[in-house]
Amino acid sequence: MSHSLVSLACHAYGLAALVYFAYLVRQSEVLATTGRVLVGGGLVLHGVALFALLGAQGGLPVGPAQGFSSLAFLLLAIFLALDVRYRRPVIGAFLTPLAVTVLVPGLLMESGPSPLPPAVRQPLLPLHVSLALLGLAAFAVAAGVGVMYLLMERQVRAKRFGLLFSRLPSLEFLDTLNRRLVVWGFIALSVTLATGAFFVSTAPGVGWTWDAKEVATVVAWGVFAALVNARIFAGWRGRRVALLTMAGFGLVLVSFLSSYDLSSATRGMP
Repeated sequence: MSHSLVSLACHAYGLAALVYFAYLVRQSEVLATTGRVLVGGGLVLHGVALFALLGAQGGLPVGPAQGFSSLAFLLLAIFLALDVRYRRPVIGAFLTPLAVTVLVPGLLMESGPSPLPPAVRQPLLPLHVSLALLGLAAFAVAAGVGVMYLLMERQVRAKRFGLLFSRLPSLEFLDTLNRRLVVWGFIALSVTLATGAFFVSTAPGVGWTWDAKEVATVVAWGVFAALVNARIFAGWRGRRVALLTMAGFGLVLVSFLSSYDLSSATRGMP
């Protein structure tokens, strides 16, 4: 049942991506409203499926399929909130395809309820994982906004004011939105690191191994910490901020993917 609901949600997201692409070509309030309805309806179906699945696991996503599904849900929830708040549906042309790309592999993997090993059943673990996914989703949206900024800036520099220039939000709006998303993502990442350190120090048989996941997370935190401080104290804006956001997101993505054994998870895929 949960898999069927997520599959229906994925189809709604896919249709929304097509609608938002059409909106990119020809702006229409009908297309914008249709996109919001499709994303909102997909989120309802997706949320019901996740609630039923994660409720059987203590609120914690287990395995790559559930991780991908949760990430796609959070990414689109953030996008829809931004669209409702700022009325910038064109952002959906960049974020809905990304969410579908994230969700499809999860649909192809096994994602049934999985019991947690007793050694890792810690009270802070659901909070730790939830904040990690929320931070990753915020950084994903910020990276998408960064791509939009670079495309817009390129047209401005070349003085070629084509379709994207007339459709995308202003450079100032994109830079401000990037800053807010990075700050919220950085807060989530910082709490993730703090709860992770507490978990490592209290859970029996668990310790720092400095594997790819831990190294990528610490380096990503350093990149975003430097970025936030550079914005506040050095007044950094624009292109280099967008590039650093995308680099930091890449590191956080490496950390996320390193959390799972993707080779074994994909053996049952068609």
